[in-house]
Amino acid sequence: MKMIWAVIRPESAQRVITALDRAGIGGMTRLHVTGHGREMGITLGSVHYTEIPKEMLMIVVPDNEVAKAVMIIRTEAKTGAKNSPEEGTIGDGKIFVTYVEDSFAIRTAGKAGGMSKA
Repeated sequence: MKMIWAVIRPESAQRVITALDRAGIGGMTRLHVTGHGREMGITLGSVHYTEIPKEMLMIVVPDNEVAKAVMIIRTEAKTGAKNSPEEGTIGDGKIFVTYVEDSFAIRTAGKAGGMSKA
C-alpha cells in the first residue's frame, strides 16, 4: 500500500476530497499547513509573505489505486486551463507517493482498514 501526500491550494481541497469520495477513496487526513514552493511566496503591495496557506491531504490506498487517486488530485487541484493537462499555475501544489509498510487500527489493535501488505 502507498501513502499519497498532496499539498494543494485551500480553494481546491473540497473539490479534490469530493472527487476522491465519488471514486471510492474516502479515508484521508486533512491538515492546514503553510509553505511555499517555486513561487517563493507572494507579494501584496509592499509586503512579501514567504509562507502561503496550503492544505495537505494524507491518503493511504492499495497499490492498484495510486494512479487513479493521483490523476483525480491532479485534475481537481489544477487551477489553469482544464483542457490543457500539462499547463497549470505555479503554486497549484505537489503530490508525493511513499511506501507504507504496515498500518494498525488503534480501536481494534489489529491491521487497519482491511488493507494487506502490497
